[in-house]
Amino acid sequence: MRIKLNPVYLIFYLLLITLLLKPVNSQAQDHDEFVIKSVNTQLNESVYFLNAVFEISLPDYIVSAFDQGFVLPLLIEIEVSRNRFFWFDKDIVTIKQRYRMQYHAMLDSISLSNVNSGNRQYFSSLKDALNHLTVLFNFPLLDNNALDQDKSYSARLNFGIDHAALPIPLKSSSLWKNDWHLGSDWFEWDIRQ
Repeated sequence: MRIKLNPVYLIFYLLLITLLLKPVNSQAQDHDEFVIKSVNTQLNESVYFLNAVFEISLPDYIVSAFDQGFVLPLLIEIEVSRNRFFWFDKDIVTIKQRYRMQYHAMLDSISLSNVNSGNRQYFSSLKDALNHLTVLFNFPLLDNNALDQDKSYSARLNFGIDHAALPIPLKSSSLWKNDWHLGSDWFEWDIRQ
């Protein structure tokens, strides 16, 4: 007995097998768009300051959308918590530092707005604007007086696209290669008193 397959079903099965065997987002697996290279905190008088170095490499589909006028929302999240031995850590501080980057065709320049402070800077290229964001220097984190001297504290940080500020069509998670939900892994460290 010979089995005869309909060519439409055969093509469908071949496509299905190809999709299942192929990595869903090969670009995200091969390359990290936001990487935290180093982080440290320094106590200066009574305030802890945060220093961080990032590496940013945007995918082509985001650069293309940006060049067409799409506003790129970026977010740095910082959480400080008190370590507890027998229970969950207690959150002390949560900071969300937001940025908005936009290309202005009439001016042929890039604006980078600090949403929290309202400050705006202009750059001649996307590369220059991203380079400006790769270093966070002397960012005021928290007051030492808010910490108990006999307790231990840890902090964590991540950096990426501000998913909450994206337009609704881009908020849905996509299984295809133009995923807009990009960010670094959480970087954790201890705060030394």
